[in-house]
Amino acid sequence: MSTDLKSKYSTIADNGNAIEVLDYLYELYDSIPIPSVIINQDYIIHEASQQFLDAFDYERNEVIGKNFIDFIDPENKTIFLNSITKLKNFDSIFGIEFQILKKDRFKVDVSFSAKIGNKFAEDSTDIFCILEDISYRKAYEKNLEMKNSEMALLLDNIGLHVWCLKDKETYGIVNKAHASFLGYSKDYLDNRNLNDFLPKEIAEIYIEGNNKVFSQKKTLTMKEWALDYKGEKRLLKISKTPILNSNGDVGYVVCIGSDITDLKNVEEVLKENQERIRCLVEGSIDAIWASTKEGIIVEANQAAADMLGCSLKDLIGKNITDFYVNPEDRLSFRGEVEKKKSVKGYEVKLKRRDGITLDCLFSSSIWTNSNNEILGYIGIVHDITYIKKTNKELSDSRHLLQNIIDSLPDATFSIDRGGKVLSWNKKIEKMTGIKSEEIIGKGNYEHSIPFYGERRPGLVDLILNTQEDFEKKYGNLKKCDDTIEGESNVFDSKGNIVHVWAKATVLRDNSGKVIGAIESIRDITEGKLVENELKKVYTAIDQGPGIIVITDLNGNIEYVNPKFTEVTGYNFEEIRGENPRILKSKYLPQEFYKSLWDTISSGSTWKGEFHNRKKDGDYYWEYATIAPVRNNVGEIINYIKVSEDITMKKKVKKQIDENIEYFAHLIDHIRNPLAILSGFIQVKVEEGKTKERLLRQVDRIEEIIKMLDKGWMDTEDTKIFLRKYG
Repeated sequence: MSTDLKSKYSTIADNGNAIEVLDYLYELYDSIPIPSVIINQDYIIHEASQQFLDAFDYERNEVIGKNFIDFIDPENKTIFLNSITKLKNFDSIFGIEFQILKKDRFKVDVSFSAKIGNKFAEDSTDIFCILEDISYRKAYEKNLEMKNSEMALLLDNIGLHVWCLKDKETYGIVNKAHASFLGYSKDYLDNRNLNDFLPKEIAEIYIEGNNKVFSQKKTLTMKEWALDYKGEKRLLKISKTPILNSNGDVGYVVCIGSDITDLKNVEEVLKENQERIRCLVEGSIDAIWASTKEGIIVEANQAAADMLGCSLKDLIGKNITDFYVNPEDRLSFRGEVEKKKSVKGYEVKLKRRDGITLDCLFSSSIWTNSNNEILGYIGIVHDITYIKKTNKELSDSRHLLQNIIDSLPDATFSIDRGGKVLSWNKKIEKMTGIKSEEIIGKGNYEHSIPFYGERRPGLVDLILNTQEDFEKKYGNLKKCDDTIEGESNVFDSKGNIVHVWAKATVLRDNSGKVIGAIESIRDITEGKLVENELKKVYTAIDQGPGIIVITDLNGNIEYVNPKFTEVTGYNFEEIRGENPRILKSKYLPQEFYKSLWDTISSGSTWKGEFHNRKKDGDYYWEYATIAPVRNNVGEIINYIKVSEDITMKKKVKKQIDENIEYFAHLIDHIRNPLAILSGFIQVKVEEGKTKERLLRQVDRIEEIIKMLDKGWMDTEDTKIFLRKYG
């Protein structure tokens, strides 16, 4: 401290011991780990702590005698001048934020507190100023905001329903896709109980499935019916993955579904107080106290009381050891202080009166008398609980994001604007055989080599470069705003060519600035093969002679082929969603249809004849086979009817039956005359050859009659006859 300043304040001393104390306090001032200065009413600096010089890279001769305003960022001078005028009415101000210029003109964010020093000298107009570096806080807040924005951005662009469960009934994070599906905003769903927005029967299904995941502590995939924002039932395939905490309990559950139907405010401003050294440090947001060698607190600022959760009155006289989580830590810390005279940034855990644990940085110096005997200790404690919490939140955010990405069913990765890989999930590791640690941070199209065998732009690169000609590089592409999707043939980890679908989306920060892109890749080789086979099947169905009808589980029509329209007169658009009972003629009894439904709903196949009515009112007969359609797990999902129009067959058979009856009558009438004729020939015809020839013809006619009696319908001649005359 300068000689003039020291002499100015030493006028209050009335004995040598007081001067010694004052000397020690000034030395302590210089060792306080917080930048501070003393200025006059004209803002001229006539004392600066070593911490101020160190923090802003100045030499003492570059500061002493200079106007404090010259060290403030020009854009912030008004903030300082407006705040310092308050000292006219109040002897202290706290927590004013602006920027100080370092020697190299680099700007540093500080929290400024000041107090007029008239407690030591009545005629003193000096102003004691504390400047706490809050750059780290600003950085943490910005970083946390950015990471949360990035996570939300990624979740909103993956194309799947993603949400988290805090417990079996309560939503956590919800992405845009799922919120839009339900017809609510993401903010509304956050921390919302399922029963608040879902019908009771739907909520109960969800809760039942959620309870299984929480109890079994393993990933479960399930199908659940849900109502979309239109009130329509939609079947969701949902993968629910529990994330366990350090205790092995379920902390939260990450849910990923697809439609298969088609830093707080950190600290409060400290209140002023009035005691000796407090004129230098009471503006500090950190706890400051003085204790005896035994640890008894004899002095403390309001911040210390606030930090420890008690009143200032209750704090004085307490042993500081009582506030240590581990009392042995104080013994170790005291040993370090006595050994080094002062210690800065010693990390300890303290506990508040209410039991809450605080992470703190402790700086302390010994307090001695004129004989250099230790009287006690002066400590400054900085609460870093917020910082640690922020770090944990950042870590948890990254962990959650990585868990979500790793849980995605599609191979997914992201890059920054420079093309460097930012993330590489488990699915893409399996697809490519490349581990995340082998590729994250690499650029120069490194991500394309596993798929194409060479360095070349992929969709994720093309979406970032609007100058690229997409059609020349890739075929079958669809581009819409910030998204591209398409299909391509690539290599898998075994060198096999597979057909994939890929989607790339631009990533933007809160200001809309492009910060990178994300791409999802799905192997659809098997699906393509199935698609081709289905095309063949549908072609055969559409061109086949049979009548085809496909219904849902309730019997509502989902598909009919052209033959159905040809026979009934109803086109597909007319009949879609209708029940086949629209064709009933009322010829058949109700018990007939009940037996049919009981058969197919039990999983069996039914065969039989229907008497139906066409659109124009005409009637027809059909012979039908109705069978259930099952999925890959054996569940009935549809019913299919294959039938044949047998109306003409019915008419022909009826005609044949009538002809048979007539023909039998005719044969009976032939037999008697034939017998008479045979007898007449035997008696009346004398010519041997003629008689023999006539009797041969009679025998021939009798043989034909016997054949007709035995099975006349099997003879071709009879069939020709019936076709001609029937």
